Amino acid sequence: MNYKETMSRLNKSLNNIDSAYAKIAKNHGLTFNSLMMLYLLEESKNITQKQICDTLHLPKSTVHSILSDFIKQQYVTLVAESNKKEKFVIFTEEGRGFFSKIFEETERFEKKVLSSLGEDTCLFLIETAEKLSGIIKDEIAEISDSEV
Repeated sequence: MNYKETMSRLNKSLNNIDSAYAKIAKNHGLTFNSLMMLYLLEESKNITQKQICDTLHLPKSTVHSILSDFIKQQYVTLVAESNKKEKFVIFTEEGRGFFSKIFEETERFEKKVLSSLGEDTCLFLIETAEKLSGIIKDEIAEISDSEV
């Protein structure tokens, strides 16, 4: 197996997926990162800025900038958690209504793409991607430990 070529092809395919989402985002005046943040907000009813940073591997400044813009437009708001230290990021009614069109368009896109692959192939891809992710995390941890 040519490992370099295999990783190159895999990265190219993953970049094509990201490019599709970037195009959807651009069509709605968003950035790729802001669209991914919206996805997280939609999926997670209780999510903090720190969790967004950790999940999307984005700097605090980037997340803060995107959220500040959404807050100014009254699309999201911050709600204090019980410990008052962290705040949950949630959609406002206006934000939910505004972004619902984007979510519907994205859902149609995903459904069409994944239906074309079929359920068995999708399951195989998910399981393989999760396995690859675990191996990569282990290797990164090993690299990080050996550099100390």
